[in-house]
Amino acid sequence: MSLQRWGTAFLQLGALLTAIGLLPALVMALFFPHGPSAVPVLLSLSVAPLGLVCLATGGLMWLVALLRRRGG
Repeated sequence: MSLQRWGTAFLQLGALLTAIGLLPALVMALFFPHGPSAVPVLLSLSVAPLGLVCLATGGLMWLVALLRRRGG
């Protein structure tokens, strides 16, 4: 598998993890402001940072693959 495909896969994984981490907290804050918020808070503190790291890593891998393709 090429580096560009790995980068794309990491970008997709990062987007998914970030959405899983942030969307429940956003929904709970908008629609149920006084409801229990333990699970959304835990998701936003544990899964969302991992998603952002995956997004950054995927973007870096994709850029390196793009530079290697143009230079080589």
